[in-house]
Amino acid sequence: MAYLLVSAVLGSFVMVRLMKGPWGRNPHYLAAAIAGSVAGTLLLHAFWPAMDDDFIVGGLVGIAGPIAGIMLFDALLKTA
Repeated sequence: MAYLLVSAVLGSFVMVRLMKGPWGRNPHYLAAAIAGSVAGTLLLHAFWPAMDDDFIVGGLVGIAGPIAGIMLFDALLKTA
């Protein structure tokens, strides 16, 4: 699980760069993406622990977690 978690957190940097621009200028989006990737990884481990070492599922969680974190953060900003 540790490798999956490291991969998901590093994937957060890439997803913020692709979606919102330089992550140095958008640290709030980087924090939201990291929180989303960690939450996605923990949810995967809680509900489907056999897929922790799977390459494809781990990659999908590494992409979907940061996207979900960024989208949730955007939704919260619009309601505030």
